[in-house]
Amino acid sequence: KMGEETYEVYRKKGIRLTAEMSPLIYQYFYAPMKGKAWKGFHMFDKAHTVMLMEEKIIPAKIGLEILKALKKMETGGAEKIRESLGGHMHCGEAYVTKEIGPEYAGWIHCGRSSGDLQAVGARIDARDAELGVMKSLVQFQKTLLQKAEEHINTLMPGYTHLQHAEPITFAFYLLSFQHQWERDFERFHAAFGHTNISPAGCAILTTTDFPINRQRTRELLGFDDLYTNAKDAVWSMDFLIECLGAMACTAGGLSRLAEDLSIWHSSEFGMVEIPDEYCGTSSIMPQKKNPYGTEAVRGLYGDVAGNLMTFLTQTNHQSDACEMLTMTPLCLYVAQEKCLAAIQIMNGIIKNLKVHSEVMKKRTFMFWAQATSLANSIVKEQRLPFRTAHQIVGILVRMAYEEGKQPEEVTTEMIDRASVEAMGKPLHLPREMLQHALDPERVVKSKKAPGGTSPERVKEDILNSHRKLGKQEEIIRGIEKRLSSAEIKLEEAIQALLRQGA
Repeated sequence: KMGEETYEVYRKKGIRLTAEMSPLIYQYFYAPMKGKAWKGFHMFDKAHTVMLMEEKIIPAKIGLEILKALKKMETGGAEKIRESLGGHMHCGEAYVTKEIGPEYAGWIHCGRSSGDLQAVGARIDARDAELGVMKSLVQFQKTLLQKAEEHINTLMPGYTHLQHAEPITFAFYLLSFQHQWERDFERFHAAFGHTNISPAGCAILTTTDFPINRQRTRELLGFDDLYTNAKDAVWSMDFLIECLGAMACTAGGLSRLAEDLSIWHSSEFGMVEIPDEYCGTSSIMPQKKNPYGTEAVRGLYGDVAGNLMTFLTQTNHQSDACEMLTMTPLCLYVAQEKCLAAIQIMNGIIKNLKVHSEVMKKRTFMFWAQATSLANSIVKEQRLPFRTAHQIVGILVRMAYEEGKQPEEVTTEMIDRASVEAMGKPLHLPREMLQHALDPERVVKSKKAPGGTSPERVKEDILNSHRKLGKQEEIIRGIEKRLSSAEIKLEEAIQALLRQGA
């Protein structure tokens, strides 16, 4: 709410403006970001003050009092206290003003602006969000690979357009998603690299004529590099497009997996059963086991994608409009929460998913998933063009449906009739070849090319994914080590200055 004693440290009635801020502007322009970016603001307040003292830009006595006040804030919970104050990105200055007066607090803003304050806060929250999703993705991939290892030989129909296409295994199916999330991890890692660049000291447009040391602030804040153009540093938000885009990719993959599992969980398919803890029932129909978990994942994807579109819309204007700094970061917080929730829900579903292997296997024999294999066998046996073999098998399948025959009931006489219709003469295929071609298990094992369904290829794929997981964990450990090291350096620098002033 407006009207707090320390709500605003610089926008005051009677200074440049003659009226208090409209409550509507406060509510919809500033207030939505309350509770956000406190970590980055607090780190920047401390790091900037340390740098100002080290470079002798502010008096040592004043800098020490500012640092003492900021450390005192931590004893009561820095984020909680900042939330209770007004001024949003200036809540640190507001607190110091309240504690020791404006004659001290006013020095904290030398060489910076609301612009780089918000830019630093947004980037620190974004890098934490990216790291958090990367860690969740690693855990989810481990769950997925474990489930795949359990089902290397679990036969099932492969679908395109929700029609039987070719035989696959459940492990092969799961790995098709595994590789997307490996790429998503790479996307988040790349986004982290573009996020973790320091805008500190760029002020609002042109840096400052105070002799600041931007490299020192960068080091204390754990950024890997510096922006070298101040306007780019403050007014470019493309790092958030990458972050939100990666979240949309991840949540989109989860949504597609959720949709498949919802369908296969249905009575008509009965191929999987979603765990009870991720299901609901009906208040009127006692038999129902509704797949709320997968439905929730699909809905959460809508929230993630929606916030990406909101961000893109809010940044479609001139290059230095303030909603880009004040409003667009909200998209990150909503998308991060929903993306993490979708990962965690799907992780629980996959971990305890019941796979009805016999139902899957039975269905694989029923609706001509072996048809391509039969066409390929005709090509190899008869040395016919593939298109001719394709047409013969297409006619055969039509005949089988018209005569109510399952694939295992098809005879060589039926193939001859199909061949006569297609090219005017019979094929005289050996019965053994027909049985061989229509065996889904053999079809799966025959796909030995890289990317194929054979058990050896799938096992290799799983092994390679485990290796990639190891590298992903190394990347996470490296990032956490660098960020932790920066936090230690910042606290050591503060303590060194406090000791000198004691």
